[in-house]
Parts: sequence; structure tokens; C-alpha cells
Amino acid sequence: MSLRIFGKRSVVALSAAALILSLSAGCSRGPSQKELSALEEQRQAVLSAEKKLADKKGEKNQLEQKVAEKKAKKQALEEKRSATKANLANMME
Repeated sequence: MSLRIFGKRSVVALSAAALILSLSAGCSRGPSQKELSALEEQRQAVLSAEKKLADKKGEKNQLEQKVAEKKAKKQALEEKRSATKANLANMME
């Protein structure tokens, strides 16, 4: 199960779109306000995607840690159960 919201492809695509947009301005004096706002929107989208990715990675690490703790607890309980069964068997003899 993948928790990724925005992958590397999305970030690369947004970066490529920003580059193409900036190159499409050609030899004009500078980028128009519309182009600047589009670039800023793309920059914000990339930053947001990177933050979501970092958040999801952190969440994944926490969940993996919980799973490891539960597995260790289960193993300890299974060992205790086996020891209890053995003790009961010895008492019945």
C-alpha cells in the first residue's frame, strides 16, 4: 500500500512545466505578471507536495514502529503461553 501523494514524477513534471513556461517568454524584456504568478503557483504546489511526502514518510515510520512493537509483544506472549502450557503439563504428571 503506497501512501505517496505526489511522487518524483509529479515534482519533475511541475519543474519541467516551470522551465518550459520560463523559456516560452523568449527574448522579451522579462516575464509577465501572469507568468510570474503561474511560476509561484507551481513553486507552492511543489513545496506542498514535498511537505505532504515528508509527513507521509513520518507517518509510515511511526506505523512501522508500532507494528514492530506489537510483533515483539505477540512473540513474548506466545513464549509465555508455551511456558504456561509446559508448566501445566508438568503439574498434571
